[in-house]
Amino acid sequence: MSSPLIYANGCSYSNSSYYPDLNGKVHADYVGETLNGFVLNKSICGSNNRRIIRTSLHDIIHQRQLNPKQKIIALISLSFEIRSDLWVDDLIINQVDDITPDYPEESQFVTHQFSALTDWRERLLLGKPIDTSWPKRIQSEMLRSKFSTHLSRAKAFFFSPYAERINLLTDLLMFTAVCKQYNINYLIFQAPVAQQLNDEYLLDFFKDQIAKDLRIFNLETFGFLNWAHEQKFIPLDMLDNPTIGHYNSDAHKAFADQVLIPKLKETKQI
Repeated sequence: MSSPLIYANGCSYSNSSYYPDLNGKVHADYVGETLNGFVLNKSICGSNNRRIIRTSLHDIIHQRQLNPKQKIIALISLSFEIRSDLWVDDLIINQVDDITPDYPEESQFVTHQFSALTDWRERLLLGKPIDTSWPKRIQSEMLRSKFSTHLSRAKAFFFSPYAERINLLTDLLMFTAVCKQYNINYLIFQAPVAQQLNDEYLLDFFKDQIAKDLRIFNLETFGFLNWAHEQKFIPLDMLDNPTIGHYNSDAHKAFADQVLIPKLKETKQI
């Protein structure tokens, strides 16, 4: 096929159904428009990084099997490291909107974010609730049991950004190796910029490997949301904290035109 497939995955920051004004108007759509390509956006609100990489791996292999010679460009937008995965045996999905489609490759995985509060650590140490919440579309007795509360508090207590970053870099190295094997073009970037971490052997080793790949933006210094804020775009929400707010189509178009398309050209992928 002559027209490329623009594949996108991420969380709400790349989901074109998150706000009505964004319908068909996120950065992947504008890249697709510029390249006269088809857009397949598998971003799901609240996604964790493992879910983004895992489902992207499934999708790029599947798309290559369906279209052996089509040009495929994957735009992978990473999310908050505080989010992780749970496997829930009794999971039932209630389709309440178009924001969270029920794809078979999601299996029984559910994103777990042990708290949405910024002061969760202080609250945890004081013995206060840290307010884990679950999407309304998810029905599960397991997630509403006392054990889920214990799990959230335990994961909060043992949370380490170093462990999460090392695992993310590990996943990225393996994911990009598969992309090269299946002749998939790609750009990978943070939506919210990642926390800057100090030196640590395994972390630094994997960071050095990632740094060699110009198709992966620096996770600790560059993020779509920070870029949009620095460019003076106004978010649709979180006006008091614009570096984690959701931006309108004008920011997405500028990001596609000024960042993604030039980077695809720089890396000779278009």
